[in-house]
Amino acid sequence: MRHFILSAIISCVLLTQALVAQAGDLAFDGVVLPKDAQPLVQPSAGHENFHGVWVGAWGGTLKHVLIIESVAADGSAKLIYAYGDAPHWGIKRGWTRISGKVVGDRLTAFGNGFEATYDALDSNTLDAVFALNNGRSQATLRRWESNDLADVGKVKWNNAESIMLATGLQEQGKEISLEVVLSRPEGKGPFPLVVLNHGSTGSGENQKAFKATWFDPGLAHYFTARGYLVAFPQRRGRGKSDGLYDEGFAKDRKRGYACNAKRSLRGADRALGDVDAAVNALQKRNDVKDGALLIGGVSRGGILSAAYAGKHPDKIAGVVNFVGGWISEGCRNADKINHTLFKSAAAYKRPMLWLYGEGDPFYSLGHSQNNFSVFQKAGGTGEFFDLAVPGGNGHLVHVIQKLWRQKLDAYLDVTLPALP
Repeated sequence: MRHFILSAIISCVLLTQALVAQAGDLAFDGVVLPKDAQPLVQPSAGHENFHGVWVGAWGGTLKHVLIIESVAADGSAKLIYAYGDAPHWGIKRGWTRISGKVVGDRLTAFGNGFEATYDALDSNTLDAVFALNNGRSQATLRRWESNDLADVGKVKWNNAESIMLATGLQEQGKEISLEVVLSRPEGKGPFPLVVLNHGSTGSGENQKAFKATWFDPGLAHYFTARGYLVAFPQRRGRGKSDGLYDEGFAKDRKRGYACNAKRSLRGADRALGDVDAAVNALQKRNDVKDGALLIGGVSRGGILSAAYAGKHPDKIAGVVNFVGGWISEGCRNADKINHTLFKSAAAYKRPMLWLYGEGDPFYSLGHSQNNFSVFQKAGGTGEFFDLAVPGGNGHLVHVIQKLWRQKLDAYLDVTLPALP
């Protein structure tokens, strides 16, 4: 259920670090590069989008630089793959030279045990997906204007800004502020708002994971391109947000999330309160357009978005649910807990979009389809899609845009014609 930097990247870095020579490296805003790097200046015929230096961040947080040094006539490429530090995951900056292959608008890079694909969205933007075993992460890379790597200045690693949002929440007599990562479209605004909610942290036992901020650059890019202001609120105790992370833990918090229905649903109510506090504060901003907003999320964020729409239907113009569920099937009370939340979501009478993947290790398709049936029987409406995720981990649907882009386009264009 982790939707920030995937554990696969950690494994990748551990593999590649053995290949990296650190002596004499060139500093590039927190990333190291070889001094003898020679970015390809002139693209080869037929491969015009693939040359030079590209910068972005895996999962919006792990800095990544891709240098294309050569592309042959047959598409064979020579690349430098570099990354920065990620203290939460024990990752130290490094680089390695790898090979790649350009076919059409896609560059595939082959590393030591991993593969990364870079799809050219335009001449200055690459949509990147990292894959190792069943792990996936996403990044949006921008072309770096200069090939002079020694004159780097300050890099904008993603189109995002982290702010602390006053919410009116209180805990033990103290005011609580929530971290929100904002990604803005071009223009002055005000803009229609989309709020995207994060999931859990797997079993809930790794307390270090609580402090990782969730931001998905692919989702941000998709919605900002459509003119939305995109907000990723971090609920209490997550990321840099104040307060205690307390979304249905066992009595002994070291054991992670509770399977007890009462404790688990009480945690969901707390999370819904955090979502409401963030929504209310965001709607007061001058750059947010008046009226209903779009809401969505991944895993726990998906079911929270649906349940929130059921509680506050007048605030919500549409719901996008990526692999939503509160507690995994490993919990004996999973049906009871998840059904309770999805039944409450049915009070929202406009259509929702549910996007699920085959081979989800937390929610099988049968379980999720049953959740959708319960939602429909309670009066909810929408469409459910089951999608085949490359690598087989269906919980990572949101990372692979080609699986759902047309479906979400149609949902926004037909179901929400009043929004951009």
